[in-house]
Amino acid sequence: MNPNTQTAFLFTREQFRMAHLQVYNWGTFSGLHDIPISERGFLFVGRSGTGKSTLLDAFSALLTPPRWVDFNAAAREEDRSGRDRNLVTYIRGAWAEQKDGESGEIATRYLRTGTTWSALALTYQNALGQSVVLVQVFWLRGNANGSADVKRHYLVMQRAFDLRELEEFGQSNFDIRKLKQSFPDAFARDEFRPYGERFCRLLGIESEMALRLLHKTQSAKNLGDLNTFLRDFMLDKPDTFEVADRLVSEFGELNAAHQAVVTAREQVQTLAPAREQYQRRDSLMLQRNGREALRLGVDGYRETRRMALLEEYLAALEVQVLGAEGEARRCQSTLDNHSTTLRDLERQHREAGGDQIEQWEAEKSGLEGQRIERLRKRDQAEEACKKLGWNLPDSPQAFAELLGNARQEVENWEQHSNDSRAEQFRLDREKKDAESAFSQTVKEVEALRRQPSNIPADMLDMRRNIAAAIGVSESALPFVGELIEVKPDEAEWQGAIERVLHGFALSLLVDERQYAALANHINNTHLGQRLVYYRTGRPESWQAKPIGTNSLVLKLNVKKGAYADWLQAELRQRFDYACVDSIQSFRSADRAITREGQVKHNKTRHEKDDRRSVSDRRNWVLGFDNREKLALFQAQAQELADIIARLGREIGTLAAQDKNRQTRVMQCQTLVNLQWQEIDLLPLLDRIATIERQIREAREGNTTLLQLSAQIEKQKKRVEDAEQNLRQAIRKHDSIVEQIKTSNQKLASLRQDVSIVPLTPGQVSGLDERFAQQPDTVRLDNLDKVTISVERALNAEIEALHRDIGGCEKAIETCFADFKRQWPMDAGDTDTSLASAPDFFAKLERLEIDGLPAYEQRFFELLQNQSHQNLAALSTYLNDARKAILERMDLVNDSLGQVPFNQSANQRTYLHIDASDRQLADVKAFKQEIQQALSHAWTEDRAFAEARFLALQRLVDRLASQEPEQKRWRETVLDVRQHVEFIGREIDESGVEVEIYRSGAGKSGGQRQKLATTCLAAALRYQLGGNDHGVPMYAPVVLDEAFDKADNEFTALAMNIFTNFGFQMVVATPLKSVMTLEPFIGGACFVDISDRRVSGVLLIEYDDDHQRLKLPEHVREEVRVEAT
Repeated sequence: MNPNTQTAFLFTREQFRMAHLQVYNWGTFSGLHDIPISERGFLFVGRSGTGKSTLLDAFSALLTPPRWVDFNAAAREEDRSGRDRNLVTYIRGAWAEQKDGESGEIATRYLRTGTTWSALALTYQNALGQSVVLVQVFWLRGNANGSADVKRHYLVMQRAFDLRELEEFGQSNFDIRKLKQSFPDAFARDEFRPYGERFCRLLGIESEMALRLLHKTQSAKNLGDLNTFLRDFMLDKPDTFEVADRLVSEFGELNAAHQAVVTAREQVQTLAPAREQYQRRDSLMLQRNGREALRLGVDGYRETRRMALLEEYLAALEVQVLGAEGEARRCQSTLDNHSTTLRDLERQHREAGGDQIEQWEAEKSGLEGQRIERLRKRDQAEEACKKLGWNLPDSPQAFAELLGNARQEVENWEQHSNDSRAEQFRLDREKKDAESAFSQTVKEVEALRRQPSNIPADMLDMRRNIAAAIGVSESALPFVGELIEVKPDEAEWQGAIERVLHGFALSLLVDERQYAALANHINNTHLGQRLVYYRTGRPESWQAKPIGTNSLVLKLNVKKGAYADWLQAELRQRFDYACVDSIQSFRSADRAITREGQVKHNKTRHEKDDRRSVSDRRNWVLGFDNREKLALFQAQAQELADIIARLGREIGTLAAQDKNRQTRVMQCQTLVNLQWQEIDLLPLLDRIATIERQIREAREGNTTLLQLSAQIEKQKKRVEDAEQNLRQAIRKHDSIVEQIKTSNQKLASLRQDVSIVPLTPGQVSGLDERFAQQPDTVRLDNLDKVTISVERALNAEIEALHRDIGGCEKAIETCFADFKRQWPMDAGDTDTSLASAPDFFAKLERLEIDGLPAYEQRFFELLQNQSHQNLAALSTYLNDARKAILERMDLVNDSLGQVPFNQSANQRTYLHIDASDRQLADVKAFKQEIQQALSHAWTEDRAFAEARFLALQRLVDRLASQEPEQKRWRETVLDVRQHVEFIGREIDESGVEVEIYRSGAGKSGGQRQKLATTCLAAALRYQLGGNDHGVPMYAPVVLDEAFDKADNEFTALAMNIFTNFGFQMVVATPLKSVMTLEPFIGGACFVDISDRRVSGVLLIEYDDDHQRLKLPEHVREEVRVEAT
């Protein structure tokens, strides 16, 4: 069957074939170019670089999604370094890269600069008279050359269309709205996807993979790896990815259900201890409330118990008072009897002559009283004399003289006291002055020890405060005196120089960096003393005047440092005083000083300040070393300490003297208050002795009186004893009566006390038990003590219960806080305080009764049904997808078996593609993990369910991971296309294997093109349909120089394959292949370029009868020679 007849046979009325290509301003094709394409096939013929690939790239731009487009790919097959063509180069018409004459840089040259536009139109037709036209419009504004600057619009027509209809669009400043209005019947979009879906549906292209394969075919000269090609272009992406994605997606629901179970369990485990603690807290609070109720009732119980004890006590006292009354009457009777007997004896005594003796005894008793009083006063006088160092006189005259001396001392005491107080005040004032001076001296000593400066301590303290306030060190603010010293060999002038420089030496120096901060701080601070500071910098430039050889300045050393130059200049300017030896020189000098300290400031002003000695080193402030000044102040401090001690001793002596005088005055006053007769004992003693002698004589002469006297003495003793017993009985009776009275008053008061609250039976029984447990029996005298003991025990128990309750509450709130921290959404606005316990426990009850069981039930249902169904589906798809691959390869092999792969006079071979299992370890392990996850799928055992879930979770985690290694693993285990290995076997007609093809590697250029073309034809047949030996609805296949390296025999063989599969071949080819290809096409054009930048198209007529192009014979001969 000849190609023409065969092609006609393969046509179907529904099949779409290319009919027309129009390009406008596309690459080097400026203006409009119109190329009719034969339905049998078409050739683009021309030399290299004329623009053939530019026209074929127009097909790519119209048919291929932008993300896949690879312009001029055939020319870059061997060089993958980068893409050299893009929409910008085609719209602008890039034609060369040349060196710029001015800048020297290499720049791309464009045919079209400024605002420009391009358009493409490709017409498809079928035998039913249907047309589909694909149109794309591109434009760039200004000098924009970026890919993002390209604007693009897509149209699909179902009628005949010519690009000339877009002329108004190019003149309307690219108004898309007007464009749509101009073509209301067009499908117009500004994105490729809807445009691509539209034309694919109209032209019968079933998938994007077919578009990708068509684009791949256009530049296919080398197949590369056979496996990769077959997997990417002949086999659809397996459904395992979709199932795996569904598994991952739906696992989210299962995982959420599992997480809900885990969360519910954790929430129960978190809140259950809180509920236990809450119940324990309630129990503890009941105990505490019981203890507190007992404690509240302690006072009432105590007073109630006190009333009961008082009533018992009063009953006992009533018995005792009756007994005391009887005892008192008995004692009274005994006393009456003894008193009667005594009166009888005394009457008998008087009748027997005892009246005179009674008178003497009465007189003696009175004298005895006087003797006792005089002895007491005489003891006072003797004690006073002893303390005064005097002797008590024994005569009235001498005692009178003693009293005179005592009165004189009392009178002199006030004057001595006033004088002593005045002296003590004077000494105390001197002591305070000395202490103040000592404190200041110690301060100076401490300041001198801290640093070598001679500056007074108060000035140093002020500087320290200032430095701290402005954030600098003290050394950054030096005093002038710290930077100047008198030269050692000029020491005799030190005192005078100190007087001149004293004020300047106590001035602070501040540099520019700290000046602003210092000035601001001092302005806002009350310093409490005078301060002068100088803003130093560069010394002011004035002409230095000469100074004399005896100038004060020359007697000074200035410390080296940042301030040295400024100080030297300041000293020369202000303190150029002549140091003179005589008063004559002093008078003649303009400014001068003497060693004695007289200063001449100018011709009129003179000064001598002798408030302090000129040689007093304590007031010197100049110098780098303060050891001498420190020694002076230490000596002064010691001297002041001695003075303070001496004054203290003197004041103590005067105070002791005052105290001694006061004691003597008190004793003198005691003596002055006495009279001689108040201490004279001799007359009384003589009279008492006389009375005693008279009584003794009277009694010794009367025996009856002696006997009666002895009886009377005995009877008096009995009366005294009876009186004593009576008094004791009366006191006891009165005491009992008083106790009864007091107790009755207490009892009445307690009964009327409204603060005593009646106790509950529980309080009474509880406190009865606690009081009974005390070691001491409760009595009135120990009731308070026992009560305190009971109350102390209750307080201790309440405190312990309170601590336990606090611990429970803390544990509860900790649980609540843990819950809110872990599940803030579930906790909501509920706080973690104890007040939220009802809300949390209600949530816990819901979890235990409804939540957790429901979550667990849903988890098991999802685990048993949904997820395991997905796993089972994934397992099934893994197995079925492999079978589907083998079945599809059978279809491909059927197609490959229809046309020879190689053909010679002696042999004809066919290409057969075998698929074998790769036995990948990852895939095997993956399938085992699926089976493990599916094991025990329908068991009710929850432990198994948890294990299944964990196995499923591990699988899903790996499938969902975005880590590069896991993504590679996912591709390996899910892409069933990678589970098989494809091998191309070249087999002769008898089934003998001739050669094996794994890829085009190691093959010649022609062999690679043979393999690529054959596989591409089979792949296109597979992707574009046409199974069961039918033809695809979409026929065009574009090849760019596909046969430049193949021999004529294979070229014809390959074209025959494509033709037999029902494809319309559109081929760009060099001249050498024209004669081989012309039987398989129905038209051609010649593409040429002039000036390397203007391309054009010349149509070549086709001889249908001879199935060849109408080329001049000399051209055909040249082609034969080139092909040879």
